[in-house]
Amino acid sequence: MRVTALPILCLALLLSACMATSAPPPKVTVSSDAFSSVPLNARRLEIIENWQMPIEAPYIGHLQQPLPSSLVAEWASNVLTPAGGSGELILDISRASVTKVKLAKEVGLANSLSDQQDSKIKVEFEAQLMWLQPVGGAQAMIKLSSSHSMTIPESSSANDVQRAVNECLQVAIAGLDSQARAELATLDNIVLP
Repeated sequence: MRVTALPILCLALLLSACMATSAPPPKVTVSSDAFSSVPLNARRLEIIENWQMPIEAPYIGHLQQPLPSSLVAEWASNVLTPAGGSGELILDISRASVTKVKLAKEVGLANSLSDQQDSKIKVEFEAQLMWLQPVGGAQAMIKLSSSHSMTIPESSSANDVQRAVNECLQVAIAGLDSQARAELATLDNIVLP
C-alpha cells in the first residue's frame, strides 16, 4: 500500500506546483509620495493626447490599466502644478506606447533545455511641454522622452509578463519626471518658490 501511495503523492505535488500561480502585480500609479509637485508660473495646465494607440501587434498598450497615455496625464496633473496668476502650460503627449516583441530563439540541444528569453517589453513616452506667459512675453518648449525595456523568459506566466510591463511603465514615467524637472530648472521664471 505504501508503494502505490508514493507515486500518487508525487503526482499530486507535481500537479499542485504546476497549477500554483503568482499573485497579480499591483497597478502602476503616480502618487504624490513618489512624485512631488512642482509649482509653475502659469494659471492653467492643458493636457493634449495626440497619441493614437495602435491595437495590433506588437502594441499592447491598449490592454493596460491605466492606459499609458492616462498615466502620463496623471503624472502631469500631479506634478506640473499651475500656481501663477497668468500664462498657460500645454503638455502634448505624442507617444505613450507599450510593445511586446518576440525574440529569436537560439537553436541547438543545449539551448532547447534552457529557459531562453522569449519577448522584449518596451515602454516609450514622448511629449512636448509648452509654456506661454503673456506677462513679459516669456515662452519655452521642452521636448520630453523616456523609455525602458526588459526581456522576459519563456517560463513567464501572464502575471510575470504584467509585472514586467508595470516595471517598465514605472521606470519610464520616473525617467520622464526626472527629465522634466531638470529641463524646468534651466528655464528662468517658470518654477515658483
